[in-house]
Amino acid sequence: MRYKLISFLLFLCFCQSAQGQLNKQYDYTQQNYQSLRYGFFKPDQYDKKKLYPLIIYLHGSRDTVSRDMSWYQPVIQKEHPAFVVTPKCENPDQGWGNTWKAEHPLEMSLALKLVDSLMSVYPIDPNRLYIYGISMGGFGVFSILQKEPGKFAAAYAVCGGSDVKAAGKLMNTPLWIFHGTLDDVVPVHLSRDVYAEMIKLGATNVKYTEYPGVKHNSWENVAQEKTLTTWLFSKRLNQ
Repeated sequence: MRYKLISFLLFLCFCQSAQGQLNKQYDYTQQNYQSLRYGFFKPDQYDKKKLYPLIIYLHGSRDTVSRDMSWYQPVIQKEHPAFVVTPKCENPDQGWGNTWKAEHPLEMSLALKLVDSLMSVYPIDPNRLYIYGISMGGFGVFSILQKEPGKFAAAYAVCGGSDVKAAGKLMNTPLWIFHGTLDDVVPVHLSRDVYAEMIKLGATNVKYTEYPGVKHNSWENVAQEKTLTTWLFSKRLNQ
């Protein structure tokens, strides 16, 4: 019991330290929307008279620590200034949802309400909402595209998966799917099969990248994709 308490306190200190570093580097805050904790990044000296994209990141299971993301970096913000929100799912058993279930879990419902709340306060372009997720968050991306068609301008899912029966609804949003062939946590067929079904149904706005020999850490390969940022920011609703 004492060991668990010490581990928890060390983890809490690490989280607070990570958050403090982000606060010093960027216009970044960590807040709560009802019971949902989230991080929020604002572009440096953004113009309230302009509209900016919003990126939503869905993390993997139990990975709720705020980190310095590539989207915050000046090299990206200079060319593609954008708001970034990182909701935290404290209930990994329900996660961000999946395409096998008809309803959003609580955290996803709150995340959607949070996005609407942010849009009512900040100059966010409703035609340029982007979402991506890793592992549990990848399942969440498929889920939200299935249940909220027409809300997001583009999305990408990393080492997630979907029911092939959802393929028809997933075709409404430009989507890039990534997976490692040797993924030992989420079987690759959960991405491969739904992609094949989307192509079979005539999808023209879906991309699929499979990394040979890569296990569950395919997000490391995705981070090296040179065209991903340009692809994402080029998408708009009603394009």
